[in-house]
Amino acid sequence: MYTDHKVYLLQKMVGPLMIGVWVGALSAVFFYEADIFWPDTGVVFGMALVISFFGLLWNRASRLHPLYRRGNAAIGAVRLGIILGFAWCLWVLVHHADPTIQGFWFVLYALMAFAAIKVFGQVAGQLFGPRLQVDVFERGNLAAGVFLGAFVLATGMIFGGASWGDLEAGGLEYGWIFEVLPGYEDGWWITPWFFGMGWLILVVTLGLWIRREKTDFYRRVVRDRNMEDAKAAAYFMIACAITLTYAVHGDYRGFGDALIGFSVIALPVLGHEVMRPPAPLHTGNQAGDQTGDEGVPAVRSRDREGVVYILLALGGVVLAPLVSTLLGLRG
Repeated sequence: MYTDHKVYLLQKMVGPLMIGVWVGALSAVFFYEADIFWPDTGVVFGMALVISFFGLLWNRASRLHPLYRRGNAAIGAVRLGIILGFAWCLWVLVHHADPTIQGFWFVLYALMAFAAIKVFGQVAGQLFGPRLQVDVFERGNLAAGVFLGAFVLATGMIFGGASWGDLEAGGLEYGWIFEVLPGYEDGWWITPWFFGMGWLILVVTLGLWIRREKTDFYRRVVRDRNMEDAKAAAYFMIACAITLTYAVHGDYRGFGDALIGFSVIALPVLGHEVMRPPAPLHTGNQAGDQTGDEGVPAVRSRDREGVVYILLALGGVVLAPLVSTLLGLRG
């Protein structure tokens, strides 16, 4: 069933992507003739517009029967992740993005941010197990909602970080790779490039975190609705997003400095290796936890573990530029 759900999600994305390519081709011609965007930038604008439109239609909670929506905090958790992630991106675009991002350029980056949050956050987050339609909307599984909401927020944080700073294409040591693009000098590709790197690292790191858990994470979150495991995963994702937002933000200062920035994510990973709870002694009960004398599942709090993740991430972000400066890596 889990594999079938992955196939369903991938199939669901094919149609919007094909329509996005078609609309992108039309917008490329339009914006090029209007002397606003280069053709490649126009294609990205059209695709982001289509994906954002479908993103608003995908998995709309408003179309559910009121019985599903009434008192369903899981829906609120996912919505909160979308709102906070997109608000962060807009704040960065207004206050800390390249000064050239005005007018149509602002709309372009806002559309790219929303499309990334909906596709790379809300849709791709379901590949880890929790399903939005079934677990969040229909079953009201708050643990699944917290997991997906945190993944969506982490995705938005990384895209906002990638939008931070000047778009100086010539400042990248490997910028020559993208010189084939007509809009190379505009530097529009810098934001999705750094976002892609940061988001892939988030996915790989979260996958490692789940594999290193000493329990069946999917069963405990999806079937048993274990909030402690869901919150621990949420804390970990936000901690990783903090480190990756730092790694992809601002002006490029050289490969060595970038490597130091990305390596900070190792701190919450090591924190999990130390803080993760042991495997339960009894797995026959529903929650998979140790049971007390009365047979009631004993739920271990993982809030302390989550606080450690956040503190390690913040500490690493503070120390990374100092270490990079001491090693002479800030070119």
